[in-house]
Amino acid sequence: MIKTVISVLITLAILNACARMGMAAFNYFQLKDEAEQLILFGSRSSTDQLHDRIVEYADGLGVPLYPEDLYVTREEDRTYVDAYYTQPVEVFPGVTVPVELSFSVDTIAVDTGGARAR
Repeated sequence: MIKTVISVLITLAILNACARMGMAAFNYFQLKDEAEQLILFGSRSSTDQLHDRIVEYADGLGVPLYPEDLYVTREEDRTYVDAYYTQPVEVFPGVTVPVELSFSVDTIAVDTGGARAR
């Protein structure tokens, strides 16, 4: 009986850690995808505007992306984004692991010409 309870508790702790790591990964991919979409369709926005929108989006996700750890540059029609941050993940109660994440995306901007989707 006690062995079963201990096994269940260990299993729950492992599932909890996996779920929390999964949420960090999910937020990472959401942020990366949004950054790519912003630079793809943001040909009329300045790099400062794109930078601010990415930081704002990260803040909304609860991702600790500081403005000084995000770089948005443009060379002609190609825009580059490089981001680096450390996401603290509580894998077990009272045990937080810092997970270092980074991504780089670059695209050639698409100018929609102000057209609206129908």
